[in-house]
Amino acid sequence: MIDDDFVYDNEEESEMGQLHAIHLSMNAIARVRSQLGSGPSLAHCAECGDDIPLARQQAIAGCRLCIHCQTQQERTRS
Repeated sequence: MIDDDFVYDNEEESEMGQLHAIHLSMNAIARVRSQLGSGPSLAHCAECGDDIPLARQQAIAGCRLCIHCQTQQERTRS
């Protein structure tokens, strides 16, 4: 949610601000969805070769990395 303390002069400006906030939210959702995997998950990590637990394979569509390698990858992206 976007914290918007700005006071608008009229209703039209307020609606434009709301539309802008919706637009930003939808872009953020699209960005996250584009990073999600798809298709069958791997049984072994594509990075290190360790087993990927069945629960993780079932919970995350297109899972390609074990939790350790996924964590490392996310840290390097930040």
